[in-house]
Parts: sequence; C-alpha cells; structure tokens
Amino acid sequence: MFGDLYDAVSFLFSWRWPRVDGEITAVDVERIRHTRGRDTFRLAVAYEFSLGDDGPYTGESFWAPAFCMNRRVIAARRKRRVRQAVVVRYRRDDPSVNRLDRQVWKGL
Repeated sequence: MFGDLYDAVSFLFSWRWPRVDGEITAVDVERIRHTRGRDTFRLAVAYEFSLGDDGPYTGESFWAPAFCMNRRVIAARRKRRVRQAVVVRYRRDDPSVNRLDRQVWKGL
C-alpha cells in the first residue's frame, strides 16, 4: 500500500527524473464511455526503453486534450507511429516506474 502511494506521489516530480531514449511499440485510440453525454477518446501510447544491459522496460501513457477532444485525438494518432523515438523519464531507484516526457505531447 505504501509502495503504491510512493509511486503515485513520485510522479509529481517526474520532470526531475533522468531521461532516456525509448521507442513507441503501440499507438491506439481508446473510447471512454460516459453514462451521460458523448463518448470521448484518448490516445494510448505504449513504449519501451533499456538502460545499458538492463531492460527492456515498458510503459504506457495517455493523452486527452481539453478541447475538441475526439477530433484532436484522431489527428494525433497519425502523428505518433510504432518505432518512433521518444524521450522517457524513469525513476532512478526503480526504472519500472516511468512515463513519457512532456515534449512527446507537444504539437498534438
């Protein structure tokens, strides 16, 4: 329980974590059903990276814009491709806790 809490809180400071080059392994548009109103979409990006001989580590990140959601997510799907290089941030003491760097989402 405390380990999960530590992982969640550490994400707040992920911008300070070390960076490493990774590669996208899958890109999907996920439909999120709501009981009221329209369904919304979000972009799911799976990736992997290695640290020297250690790895591969994997992760998944999601992106959902605040405005014009569905149209922007579908357009963003065309801009992110499998085998595309990305920057990954990882926690130094446990690289399995990781996330995509903010710059990956810029320009979407």
